[in-house]
This record gives sequence, C-alpha cells and structure tokens, in this order.
Amino acid sequence: MAEMIDFFLSYAQENSCAECIPCRIGTKRMQEMVKKIFDGSISTRELSLLEYFADDIGASSKCDLGLMAGKAVKFALQHCKSDIEAHLKGSCGHSIPANPGWQTVMLK
Repeated sequence: MAEMIDFFLSYAQENSCAECIPCRIGTKRMQEMVKKIFDGSISTRELSLLEYFADDIGASSKCDLGLMAGKAVKFALQHCKSDIEAHLKGSCGHSIPANPGWQTVMLK
C-alpha cells in the first residue's frame, strides 16, 4: 500500500494545476514523509504529522486531485497499518517483485 500511495502522490504532483498550496506543496511534503517510511527513518512525530497533513490537504484542496491525495494517504494510514509497520521494520511481506524472472530472460 505504501508503494501505491507513493505512486499516487507522484501522479498528483505531475498533474496538479498548482493553483492551491495544499495540492502543490502538500502532496510533495506528504511524499517526502512516505519515502521516509520506506527507509524506516520516519519518527512517530512525523507519522502523526503525515496523518495531520492528509486530513488537512484532503479537506482544503480546491480540486478533486488534491482531495483524493489527502484521502488516499489518510485511508492508507488508517487501514493499512500492518503494511506501514512492515516497511518501518525494513521488509514488506506484501510486496510482489516486478517482472519475476525478467533478469533470467535478459541474461540468456
């Protein structure tokens, strides 16, 4: 789920009209915190700040893109805690390797 949120936040930044600060800047700050989840360097304070940002951005963005970005992060934090905790511990049991066997095909 953390990878999906990271992907969606990248999509939101690329397609943001940049008229409102919550969408333009807020999605960038949320993505920085999500990337800290991947390397396990996020603190509990930053994790609660991420939840606060998600609430605020989901409610204050002008367009549906910003609204959805905040709601997606909020949903992930509320309902996918086991996935986030696995990332914080350095492994994610729910990850599916991209293109399994691809390297075998390329090396032949």
